[in-house]
Amino acid sequence: MRGRPKLPIGAHGDINVVRVGNSWQAQCRYRDTDGETRQVTASAPAQGKAKLRLQEKLKNRGRVGGEDITRHTTIAQLALLWLRTLSQSTATADQYQDKVDKHIVPALGDLAIHEATTGRLEAFLRALQAKTPTTARMTRTVLSLMFGMAVRHDAITVNPVGEVLMVAQEKKKVTALSVDEVQALRADIERWAKERPGRDQVRDSVDVFLATGLRPGELLALRFSDIDFNANTIEVTGTVKRDSVKGLHRQDYPKSESGERILTLPYFGTKVLRRRRLSAKSDLVFASRSGDLMEPSNFRRQWRDARGEKWAYVQPRSFRKAVATLIERESGSVAASLQLGHSSDAVTKKHYIARDKLAPDASSTLDKWVTKRPAKA
Repeated sequence: MRGRPKLPIGAHGDINVVRVGNSWQAQCRYRDTDGETRQVTASAPAQGKAKLRLQEKLKNRGRVGGEDITRHTTIAQLALLWLRTLSQSTATADQYQDKVDKHIVPALGDLAIHEATTGRLEAFLRALQAKTPTTARMTRTVLSLMFGMAVRHDAITVNPVGEVLMVAQEKKKVTALSVDEVQALRADIERWAKERPGRDQVRDSVDVFLATGLRPGELLALRFSDIDFNANTIEVTGTVKRDSVKGLHRQDYPKSESGERILTLPYFGTKVLRRRRLSAKSDLVFASRSGDLMEPSNFRRQWRDARGEKWAYVQPRSFRKAVATLIERESGSVAASLQLGHSSDAVTKKHYIARDKLAPDASSTLDKWVTKRPAKA
């Protein structure tokens, strides 16, 4: 004689309501996600209310990784559970938390997972993209990771973010400062510094940027102990970060593994660093007045003061583009990517090297089409 067939995972049997003392108890069998069938009950003073309580209990039941994640879990609850699982750096986790707090929860937090359709998410992301495209891209990444967790927990079967279609953005042409522009900018910064005693730090930072192509965080983390004045080299060993756990601190490794590099300095770069060493208050090349780490926001403010309106389009990142473009013209894109600390030259070519409209001189080669070669004797 065949036994009673097993319930499917996540399904329950018939609900029975019985009188227990002065209250009513609704009960049924439920097959949990671990395969075990268990008795589930709920009590209430009234028969109908007991049944409703049990149905609500069954709707939200789920045992996955110790956390309840079902199709009825709200986006706000999913975000909280997902943030607890992050293994990225504190700085990255802070960025994800920022997108959850400022954009995802205010707009979508009350929706249940199954209510967050591709259409709803696309409408939300496109509206955000119209205001801040960069924020929209990262917010989409966060949503995709969140709903990926929901898929893994069998709350839904398909990640709704996967089919979201964002508005195509116009590709920005990479522009880089020319040699003439750099020389004019340096002259203006030199005049600015001379009129303001004690402000030579901005002027010197420009020269070190131009001599190395460092990221701003790498520049502020640069120490004299990282410099070999005999070999005229610097070793990039860290970057300056601010996060919710450590605050402002020196991270003892750069942005990526490829960011760990030794750079040979041009003559003017070595000259600037030697001069700064004479008046240094600490091992940091560019420090605060007390000799501690400089706040990146203070560094950017000083730079804005120094550049003025004339050079308003120039940012610290502009020097990396100028360095990459100049090196690419002389030595190729691979050399430029190694200087900037990229894992390949693909990123360098896409974001840092201005396209050279002048093609190589192939005129002598093309002349062969119409130039008759002398016959061999």
